[in-house]
Amino acid sequence: MKYGGKKTKKVARPDVNDFWLMQALFYSTRGTCDRLRTACLIVDEHNHLISAGYNGSLPGADHCDDVGHLMIDGHCMRTLHAEENAVLHSTKSLRGATAYMLVSPCLLCTKKLLSVGIKKIICAEEFKNIQGRDVGAKFIKNLLAKNNVPIKFINIDFTEKLNQFTQILKSPGGFLRSN
Repeated sequence: MKYGGKKTKKVARPDVNDFWLMQALFYSTRGTCDRLRTACLIVDEHNHLISAGYNGSLPGADHCDDVGHLMIDGHCMRTLHAEENAVLHSTKSLRGATAYMLVSPCLLCTKKLLSVGIKKIICAEEFKNIQGRDVGAKFIKNLLAKNNVPIKFINIDFTEKLNQFTQILKSPGGFLRSN
C-alpha cells in the first residue's frame, strides 16, 4: 500500500541540544532580574519537557526590573534562580533528566539539581559570577564528578540558530509560511 502525494523538500530538523537551548533562550525573556536573564529547562530521557524556570521573583513579590536589586555579597537575593524555579515547578520526578540552561549553574543550584537526580547538564556558556571563584568552581566540578553528572558546553550562535528556526517556520508546513 502506498501513501503520499506531492513530495516536498525535506527540512533539516534542529539538533536536539540546539532546540532545547533555543527554547531556554525564549523562556529567559520572562526573567525579571536584568543582572542575568536566563532559564533552565529540564527534559526527560525521552526528550520531553518536564519542567522549566527562569530567574524571577516570588509570585506577588516585587521584581528587580521594577524596584531594583537586593544585593548581598555581590548577588541579587530578590529572585529565585532559573534552576530553583525549574525544580520547584516540576510535577514529575526529575531523576535521570537533563537540565538545559543558558549559563552553568551556581554552586547552590548545582547542589539542588544533583539532589533531585539530574544526570546531565548542558549549557551555552559558563557562569562567571561564582561565589568564591576558584574554590566554588572547583567544588562544583568535584560535585559533578562525584555524582557522575557530565556538564557539556555547547557553542551556539543564537542569532544564526534563530535564522535557521525562522527558515524552518517559513518552509512548507511551517507556521510562518507564505500562502
